[in-house]
Amino acid sequence: MTIIKYTLLSLSALSYSLCTALADTVTTLDGARLTGSIRMIDQGFIHLDTTYAGTIKIQQSLVSSFHTDSPVSVSFSNGTTLTGPVEASAQGKLKIKSEAARIETEISRIRTAWRSDSQDPQALRQHAHQKSMRRQWKFKGSLDMRGQNGNSDEFGIGSQFDAQLKSPNDTLAFFAEYEQRETEGQTSEDRMAGGASYQSFFSQYYGWYAREEFETDKIDNINLRATSGFGCSFRIINKPHQNLQLRTGLGHRYTGYNNGTADESSATMDFGLAHSYQYKDAFTLDNNLSYIPSLSNWANFTASHDSGIQIPIGSGLQWSIQIGIKNDYDSQPAAEQRLDTSYYSRMVYTWE
Repeated sequence: MTIIKYTLLSLSALSYSLCTALADTVTTLDGARLTGSIRMIDQGFIHLDTTYAGTIKIQQSLVSSFHTDSPVSVSFSNGTTLTGPVEASAQGKLKIKSEAARIETEISRIRTAWRSDSQDPQALRQHAHQKSMRRQWKFKGSLDMRGQNGNSDEFGIGSQFDAQLKSPNDTLAFFAEYEQRETEGQTSEDRMAGGASYQSFFSQYYGWYAREEFETDKIDNINLRATSGFGCSFRIINKPHQNLQLRTGLGHRYTGYNNGTADESSATMDFGLAHSYQYKDAFTLDNNLSYIPSLSNWANFTASHDSGIQIPIGSGLQWSIQIGIKNDYDSQPAAEQRLDTSYYSRMVYTWE
């Protein structure tokens, strides 16, 4: 039993020493020695993958030396890149053995380093930045249907399409939507709308916009309403997960009616607010407000509000459900009703 016990202890010690020998090591200025697998060096930190504490980020300036058992690619501040194992030498120097050359250098001269199964992290960042700065198309289509039988019969359908050509500092957008609903065999909603807009920011906070929208609504006796606007944009919040923009400018509104009411044509002010908030991959909240008063009569105005929450379905982000509320107010309508309020739930498909 004693022989077996010592044999097991010897095998355990040998196994531990082999694992230690095969591991990369990082030695800090205070003499601490950390073992693991060096994943990369980037932006002044050494990323060490360990089995005991996950990935550790060690400040490069606090490291005296390190060595690797497998080849790594090392890039220096002068643009030179060498690939090979790294060994610690005297006086805090590092030896890099590559097929092309063998050099001795200081750890402070290393800009980035990465394993053979990865890529230069700085090059990856530059590629991601260049991609984010390019204009990219993004499309979104939605469809909702609703019906009711019993005390009252109702059936409705709605569809929307949005297209955006977007970069960090400008957006070209198009939209189209259609709503139709029947209640007790009578048409209670029949509306189409569409338009285009362009917005550009020449600084972090300030920019300009131009937009044009068209609408027809048979229930509200609107044969055609054309609304245009041009003015200044203000970017109050501009973060990856949240955006808040305000607009103010001048515009023009023309409304032609189909019930004998005199057509309207007037210069307007154009005010708007757009807010978007994304919580991880759980949901996205969108709020849009618009207020357009006539310059000749501020009591003559239109206002709209749309708030919705979009929840992804499944593991991807292409399919989602959107639920929300929409209000449209006309202070001087041709129909009897000034305020239209609708609640919606839609299936949304997004693609690029």
